[in-house]
Amino acid sequence: MALLLSTPEQHSFQDPTLELDDKRLQKWLGGLPVLDTGSSLRMVLDALEPLNEQTLESKHRLRLLSVYLPTVQRLYDTAQPARLRQANLSRQQRQDTVDDIERLCLAMANGFKIIVKEWCVPGQPAGKQPLLGTVLRWCLQQLTQALVHSFRFYRPEPAWVFLELNQLYRLARHHGLVDQVSKGDSSGVQITLAGIYQAICLLALIDPFSQEEGELDRQYRALMQYAPQARIIPGNSWQGVPEGLYVLDLQSDLRPRHCVFLQSPVDGDDPYLLDARVPLQQMHRTLASLNADRRKRRPEAAILRALLPEVIDRDKRRGKRRTDGSWIEVVIGLDGIVDWLLRQQRGEQPEGIDWQVLDRSEQGYRVTWENSDSGLLQVGELVCEIERDTDDKVQALRLFLVRWLRDERGKGTELGVESIQGVPGPVRLEVPEPGEETPVAALFLPAPKAGIAAVLIAPCGIHRDGRALKIHAGTRTIPVCCGVRLQQGAGIELFEFLAGEN
Repeated sequence: MALLLSTPEQHSFQDPTLELDDKRLQKWLGGLPVLDTGSSLRMVLDALEPLNEQTLESKHRLRLLSVYLPTVQRLYDTAQPARLRQANLSRQQRQDTVDDIERLCLAMANGFKIIVKEWCVPGQPAGKQPLLGTVLRWCLQQLTQALVHSFRFYRPEPAWVFLELNQLYRLARHHGLVDQVSKGDSSGVQITLAGIYQAICLLALIDPFSQEEGELDRQYRALMQYAPQARIIPGNSWQGVPEGLYVLDLQSDLRPRHCVFLQSPVDGDDPYLLDARVPLQQMHRTLASLNADRRKRRPEAAILRALLPEVIDRDKRRGKRRTDGSWIEVVIGLDGIVDWLLRQQRGEQPEGIDWQVLDRSEQGYRVTWENSDSGLLQVGELVCEIERDTDDKVQALRLFLVRWLRDERGKGTELGVESIQGVPGPVRLEVPEPGEETPVAALFLPAPKAGIAAVLIAPCGIHRDGRALKIHAGTRTIPVCCGVRLQQGAGIELFEFLAGEN
């Protein structure tokens, strides 16, 4: 069968800088700087990418790649968005790390693809290669990690990744290798190539650009538990209800598609149906066994909403949008907004950053930002628009939450923001409990009219029903109690409050 796998060109020149002895390579990898992820990444890439261009005997290449695997997995695990944000890195260093992790996963996949192509040449009995199933699984796993990494940082998937994932699964299916069991690299669970492929197909059906930070990883871990119960069957048509069925074309670069939005039969060069009805039923049973509060926090709840979508497109239920083109000035993040407001109160002239409005509705804006800075923004982030008059004086302030985000890989960022009612004022919140006395920055939104409670926007963890708080506004201290929590965002929560007693 023909393989559509991209690999680097090979040369027979013996590069003297490459370490081709697996024992010395293992020692070198063990000596990489543990606390300097950026330097370790560059060093591994400088060794791994030239290795993929060097002509080597397949089994020798496989031995070297298996030595690289634990180090690559460690570096991949350190590049989660929250960890990068907490690390002492400049914007450029953070961006380089995000880019290099993707390069690392793709470089590892390239090495395995070279072996696959050498073992699967026409006329050679590739199915008799005892390690072919392992190589296919490792290759698919590296492409999957590159894809999940892109989703984590709200970036479009790497080029041709679905074409190659489909090709690898198709090849494994052809040789009867999809159900070989191996130990997972990081989780320690038993895992098959089919399980990995089915999990990433289901994850791709979940909109990654509307997920709060960390949610996608939780959903992927959950899918790895349930997806092995799915099955992939040949065909492009179905009878009865299409919910829980998804179309795959193993000869294309298409993502999986919801059958709910398609008419049977579906065109395709090599069409299959991913039948996920059994794992979806298992998710339902899991949620049904939990109380309501725990149920809504489980990743299965979000997975079911995405995999069993409403037939009416979400865009058709929204308010009418109007094209725009104007520019707005914004400040990002709770701490950044509080700092901006305090500086303004001191008579300073702080500035924000400029975003261009593409269209607007009653609920918010669709905007674009010329910067592409992975990890700086996230879904659920708080944003404040600053409106100035012709004399450059602040005329109005408006708050928004980021609802979806798409980083276009160095070409800017597009995002959708939803408005929050109320004009923000900077305050400090104190929790009068042992060990909690240090005030934290927060925003106060006064009640828009009588009978409606005022709102606080505070860091997550402050709110608890009925909890006593003290609001410090200038020289005033106001005792209050937490009321109803309205919504949560990226590290923040919005809640009403009631007058308290001293």
